[in-house]
Amino acid sequence: MDQYTVIIADIKGSRKMRAYERYEWQLFLKSAIVQINEDCADAIEAQFMITKGDEFQGVLKNLSDVHRIMIKFERLIFPLILRYGVGFGVIQKMGSKIPIEMDGKAFHRANAALNKAKKKKYAVYINTDNPGFDLTVNAIYQLIYAIKGRWSETNFNRYWKYKEMGTYEKVAHQEGVSTQAVWDSLHNSNAIDVINAENALDDILCEQNVTNSFSIPDKHSSR
Repeated sequence: MDQYTVIIADIKGSRKMRAYERYEWQLFLKSAIVQINEDCADAIEAQFMITKGDEFQGVLKNLSDVHRIMIKFERLIFPLILRYGVGFGVIQKMGSKIPIEMDGKAFHRANAALNKAKKKKYAVYINTDNPGFDLTVNAIYQLIYAIKGRWSETNFNRYWKYKEMGTYEKVAHQEGVSTQAVWDSLHNSNAIDVINAENALDDILCEQNVTNSFSIPDKHSSR
């Protein structure tokens, strides 16, 4: 039976917002969701949609697309911060291809992951029901977001531009600054370390798609 990836997310700190701020940010989020559904249609099994308040969910065809989707959301809704619960597993489709008419282990795991993220104050938590794999991926995400939590808007903008353009020179040319200034900014903020970690995550997630099983063993499995 085919397995899918469910993302359930919400806006971090939304309960502390004033009513009019919350409403404006929800409209902002809705606009970002529309764009993601259009830009990433090839990766989406069930389109993202707001399900309650500031919470939304969607279903991806492959686990390997999780990080790409989250980075797109990050850039589109900045400075809002989202919190993600990701579940991988079987789903049951009870009607049309929308998340609220689906159920199954992937949804249950995503819900549990989001609750874990809230409790532990994580930005991302992934639950695939493989402890070894989950431990590895979640540890990488915790390190990534610990670094990102120290960034300024300038740090984020240069990180996004470098990911998009691929060279210090191109970013420097667009911003009208020296290549050395861009190099210093990306390295001093540990943005290059973050990008290297994200590339490693992509490799780990893509390997799962190829093998349809997790190559990272549960450390308890041999006992």
